[in-house]
Amino acid sequence: MNSTLLNGYSGIKTHQFGIDSISNNIANINTTGYRANNPEFKSLFSSALTSTNPNSSVSSDINYGSSAASNAISNISGNYNESDGELNVAYLGKGWFVVGNNENNTFSVEEPNPNTFFTRDGSFLRDGEGYIVNTSGNYMMGVDLGKIQNGVFVSNKEIDSQLLSSEDLKPLRIPQNLHYGPTQTTKIDIAINLNPSQSTLPAYEVFLDSNGEIDNEAILNQDVNSLLVDGEQVNAEAFSDVSIKITKNDESKEYIFQYNGDGENGFKTLVELINKIKEQTGLDFGLNQDTSNITLELKNDSLASMNVELGGKLFDRLGLKGSKVLDGLKIKDFDITKNYLVGDYTKIDGAIFQRIETDGSSNPLEDSQSWILVDSIGVSTYNAESSYDMNSLVKNDGKIYQKISEVASSLDDVTSWRELGDVKQITITQYDENTEYARNSLVYFNDSVYIKTGDSSDGNPQNDKINWRLLDNEKFLSNKIGVANYKTITEIFDENGEKQLIISKFILQDKSNDTKVWSVKTALYDKDGKNIISDEVFSKITFDKDGNVIQSDDIELKVNDRSITYSLNGNEDRRSTSFAYVDSSILEETKDGVQKGELSEISVDNNGLINLTFSNGITEVMGRIGVIAFVNDQGLQKTGGNLFEMNLVSRDGEESIPASGNPILGWDEAGNLRFGQILHKYLESSNVNPVDAMTNLIIFQRGYAMNAKAFTTGDDLIKEAINLKR
Repeated sequence: MNSTLLNGYSGIKTHQFGIDSISNNIANINTTGYRANNPEFKSLFSSALTSTNPNSSVSSDINYGSSAASNAISNISGNYNESDGELNVAYLGKGWFVVGNNENNTFSVEEPNPNTFFTRDGSFLRDGEGYIVNTSGNYMMGVDLGKIQNGVFVSNKEIDSQLLSSEDLKPLRIPQNLHYGPTQTTKIDIAINLNPSQSTLPAYEVFLDSNGEIDNEAILNQDVNSLLVDGEQVNAEAFSDVSIKITKNDESKEYIFQYNGDGENGFKTLVELINKIKEQTGLDFGLNQDTSNITLELKNDSLASMNVELGGKLFDRLGLKGSKVLDGLKIKDFDITKNYLVGDYTKIDGAIFQRIETDGSSNPLEDSQSWILVDSIGVSTYNAESSYDMNSLVKNDGKIYQKISEVASSLDDVTSWRELGDVKQITITQYDENTEYARNSLVYFNDSVYIKTGDSSDGNPQNDKINWRLLDNEKFLSNKIGVANYKTITEIFDENGEKQLIISKFILQDKSNDTKVWSVKTALYDKDGKNIISDEVFSKITFDKDGNVIQSDDIELKVNDRSITYSLNGNEDRRSTSFAYVDSSILEETKDGVQKGELSEISVDNNGLINLTFSNGITEVMGRIGVIAFVNDQGLQKTGGNLFEMNLVSRDGEESIPASGNPILGWDEAGNLRFGQILHKYLESSNVNPVDAMTNLIIFQRGYAMNAKAFTTGDDLIKEAINLKR
């Protein structure tokens, strides 16, 4: 036969194959994830020419015709375009998505299932049952962590890393009515910074007890160095001294007190300073409170006037400074012509007497049955160098003496001096609405002194101006004092997922060069933070001089049979601190327990992990998209529907093996993708290059036409030969 006919026919058939392949590529130019085919040809057969010179160094073989060699898969990536699909994904790199044809499919790299397929088409969505499928209804295969149980998402983070590296794949399902099951909080770890110079709550609120009353004892036990004055640290270690100079009856005495000092005048806490000042000076020193502020108050609660001058760096920092005359109560000198009523006061030589029996005008120094000595602070101290008149009063060694003769003599002379009793100071008590007060009673009310002037009562001294008279005198008031503090509110959940609050109040209690000690008051509250539902737990947290936590008491809150462990040390990643250059704040919070949450969002990260976000703020992985790679992608076989499957071949009579090679898991033991990455809300377009496709189509068309011409030429030659015979 004329070989031209054979060559032309095979060329026509081969180029037709090429045109068919290229036209199929063009037809799928907009098919998502489509892999283009590259048609490849080979010669049909060849033979050696025996009629030529056998000794020639040039080959004399001749090829006859052509045929299709392969229709190879193009492995280049297509373009990656953004998509709005909830589960649309694209794969960038070497590998394939795995899909199955029914919900019971399984796949393992060790035992591949013939009913599973491979594709680059990531246009997945959820069907009516929540299974993730593609547009053809094939099921996405992947690693399911088994956290979805009967429509409830159950957390199991402890074994996530182990399960995510599994090679066993199954269809993935995310029900639409999925919700996160509530779990109760049992453990909380807080890393916190407590700024020793910052106050976030007013002082009166910091020291409120469980009954809403100000806890005076807690204030008084504060280290003076922990105090703030108008929002600034006192710094008692640098401004440490207190000076009080008292002048009365022409006698002056100065008292010096030292923060962290030795001896009887050293102090550290506020109550130590207050008690020492009271004991040594006789002045009333303490707290002055209103509805919003706490100050320190220094006043004269005796019946004797005195001049008080305050000094020292610590008092200056507190705002207690200057000089004032602190008047005593206005008690008139004894008048023999006046008729005194029971309860009336009178003064003789600095000593105060009160009428106690019947009304009358008798002299207190002569009638001890009708008068009682109530205050002798104003009496002059005995001076042996001085001369005293008849009935003069002096005090010496805690006793009061009256001169009873005109003869000059020492106190040892019992014929000249008479002992009246111990030195006394009148005690003024706080007003009690349940107490019946006699006329001339003295009380404190709202930090002011009142005297009872009537015999009846109509309300408190401030309102009852008929029966009470204000006797308040000059006093010293400090600036507003406070203490470094902070308040934290941490949300937790009970067994039903209902929100509760753990509220902790931190108060700087002790601040020295070496340590900072904060007291902590912690309790569990209802969701509104108004009602305490557990006992208040008191603890301490201590920091070193560099501000690093060195000790924290364990806190355990109990409600019925439920126990909550609360740690303020921090966690493995971050520890609690007490830095002055960082605002007080929660640095990190680790806790278990969550409230119920509805599924709100599905996301996929670059490693193919499917994360579910719930309305309670929890985001957790539920599984991963299956990705498989092959050594030889060209060994995969097309099945239609943009799918490929493994093709088994037999070589040398051996057992059939996959032409593509055995499947390779797309992730390593750590669960990270090895050959590429997943792009969420992207789709990979067809990898057909339209320019190349049109060019190849023209080339194959021209080749087809030329082979057709060769075929007709061969046909004409045969006809010519037949005509020669005729």
